[in-house]
Amino acid sequence: MEKKSILVLIASILFLLITVVPGMGRELELKFAITSAVGSDPSFSNYKELTEYIAKKAGRKSVFISGFTYNQVDNLFQKGQVDIGFLCNTHYARRSKAVGFEPIAAPVVTGYGKTKFQIYIIVNKDSGITSLEGLRGKTVDFSDPLSTTTIYGANMLLKMNETIKSYFGKAIYSGSHDMTIELVANGLADAGFIDGHIWDYHDKVSPDYSKKTKVIHRSSDFTIPPVVVSKTTGKALRAEIKRILFTMHEDAEGSDILKKLRIDKFKDVKGADYQDVLQMYEKVKDRI
Repeated sequence: MEKKSILVLIASILFLLITVVPGMGRELELKFAITSAVGSDPSFSNYKELTEYIAKKAGRKSVFISGFTYNQVDNLFQKGQVDIGFLCNTHYARRSKAVGFEPIAAPVVTGYGKTKFQIYIIVNKDSGITSLEGLRGKTVDFSDPLSTTTIYGANMLLKMNETIKSYFGKAIYSGSHDMTIELVANGLADAGFIDGHIWDYHDKVSPDYSKKTKVIHRSSDFTIPPVVVSKTTGKALRAEIKRILFTMHEDAEGSDILKKLRIDKFKDVKGADYQDVLQMYEKVKDRI
């Protein structure tokens, strides 16, 4: 057989393999999920850029899934449709064993210097409300029924022998911390329990709504929401993702992305670090 004919035959075989054999010739993907409560406007595009950076460094294509509730993200992990997630800390602590994800890193927020954050209570700056005592009978947003903001609010009220239902006139769950700020700014909610990092992000980067609100309470520190990987993720890929996260602040492109998110760097974190929120959840889970 002539050399030219052999080359044509080889090319034909390769074409058939690529088009017929599933997955052959496709770029490997790295699938990310972020709940709507953790990342939406205006940080959505920055999180998307972060996922693309991680995937590129890992030699893969980023698939970014967003706008899902906690339960929907759980389902994606359980079905093996997600590799990496950006989760609420209580969400992780409650569901880690049942769903099968593990924390591999946590952000150090700019200006805070540690893998911690606080929960804020915010009100409209013109409301005259200055404390939790002024919120009895009011409309309050908690973002999600199972977010740390809700758990923390229930824990505060436990000490007063009250519940969210008994103390507030109406509890609403807007689905995102960004929306909490908008509702309070526009007077559609009297107050909001919110991830302090997200309020600070708005206040520094996009203050159109946050400037119409004020913080009347800051919690003690909790371990900040983690980056998690599916337990089905191979050890080599997991180690590579951690390396990328832990060193991206040393890389010009990575550092630029982190600055947009107001994150200094990522550090190691363990499941045991989330016992603080898990213990709080166990105390109030029947009161929310």
